[in-house]
Amino acid sequence: MILIREVFRPNFDSHDLENRCKDSDFSNVCKGCRIFFALNADCGHKIVFLQPLKHIVMSQRLQSIFFFLSAVLFALLFFFPLAEYFGEINIFRFNVFGVESTLPEGSVPYNRMFALPVLILTVTTVLLSGYLAMGLFRAVKLAQFVKLHKVARINIVVIVAWIAVVFAYYVRVIGNPIGAQPAFRAGIFFPLAALLLTIAAASGLKKDIKKVRSTDRIR
Repeated sequence: MILIREVFRPNFDSHDLENRCKDSDFSNVCKGCRIFFALNADCGHKIVFLQPLKHIVMSQRLQSIFFFLSAVLFALLFFFPLAEYFGEINIFRFNVFGVESTLPEGSVPYNRMFALPVLILTVTTVLLSGYLAMGLFRAVKLAQFVKLHKVARINIVVIVAWIAVVFAYYVRVIGNPIGAQPAFRAGIFFPLAALLLTIAAASGLKKDIKKVRSTDRIR
């Protein structure tokens, strides 16, 4: 639902619309909210302000929190293991930096480059989620929201790729040298929670964009 306010001002330059809408004369329209506006094509002096209602602004803030929490969850992977493998001759610990042995004299058959794809996907997700959280908090124009929604879709793909790579390959092969099955740790569930948060935020962002675009029919 969009609240429409019409303000009539003579000699109004449409190119200066964004700046003028912030003047004191329009403080009752612009204060404390995001402004979306359109110039009525039928009359050059009739300005139509499209002001989203409060629940749209609150939705935007909630989406920022979701993206921020997603970034935090992936950042925690730098400190939490994903899984451990308890074999008869060795114990492996798997994290985003690679595979290590928890035994003092234990060794692992994997080098540092083994888990590099996991580390790259983790860092990428942290950066994208952080960018979305900050960008959405500061966005005021429709074009900015559309761009952020595209980035959010890319972020979802990266998270899905992380989950697919880890569960389909790494979790299955790491324990083979010692004949052990994975014992999942807390870190393995962080990306799943981050995926749900990111999907929820992207879905809400898409709905808000549709609501704003629906105002194009009002001329």
